[in-house]
Amino acid sequence: MSEKPKTSRRDLFLGLGAIALVGGGWQAWVHRPRKMTFEPIDGLPGWRKTVFEGVSAPRGGLSTTAAFAGLGNETTNPTTLSPEQLCRTLFQDAEDGRAPVAAFSDFFCPYCRTLTERLAARASDAASQPAITWHELPLLGPSSVIAARAAVAADLQGRYPEFQAALNSSQFRPTTRHIADTADAAGVRPGKLLIDMDGQIVASRLARSRAAAQTLGIYGTPALVIGRTLVIGEISDRNLDELLAAEANTPASC
Repeated sequence: MSEKPKTSRRDLFLGLGAIALVGGGWQAWVHRPRKMTFEPIDGLPGWRKTVFEGVSAPRGGLSTTAAFAGLGNETTNPTTLSPEQLCRTLFQDAEDGRAPVAAFSDFFCPYCRTLTERLAARASDAASQPAITWHELPLLGPSSVIAARAAVAADLQGRYPEFQAALNSSQFRPTTRHIADTADAAGVRPGKLLIDMDGQIVASRLARSRAAAQTLGIYGTPALVIGRTLVIGEISDRNLDELLAAEANTPASC
């Protein structure tokens, strides 16, 4: 019986190196800068949209109606807004001289977490400093809705960024204990947060964000509105910075 040829350590390293190169090349291809093309948004003169890959959306179709269906009272029957109402809803935290940005996310959307970190870094960068208004858009199930309520309730205590970071770094569990522990770690009063989660103020905030998403035709997350430009899905750093620069002087009001 002949012996099987032995694989040398050199061949093993070469094979592992080839796998690493292929994997690195694939990652580079996925995250490559892509030329942005734009098309107008129906019913909103002066607004445009561009769509990239990397969207977390509910199953059963990519229409806006399908995206809001089947998730309970918090996501049913969203209304549409006039352009004036849309701007007031989108850019609540706008400041003159800073690109107005509305960021829609879902805590169970994997693309949202990385984009949230990148946006937060730019918000603290003196060179760009976009004025970001965060919008919860829970489309991925009941747990997403609970996380969204908790995040908005944390914002009522002025601790949204801290709670957002704590929630993004955890394996979220929709239990009272986990939410209270996360709130405590973020400097949020847990008892008040748990009460506010089921209050009218939180429900109204979520309803306004849903109405803005319905008006723009957002069917999944992440989604960004930078000035008058809508982006649904992943976006490279280069494309993001190009849009922030292009929309830097866009007024927040319509």
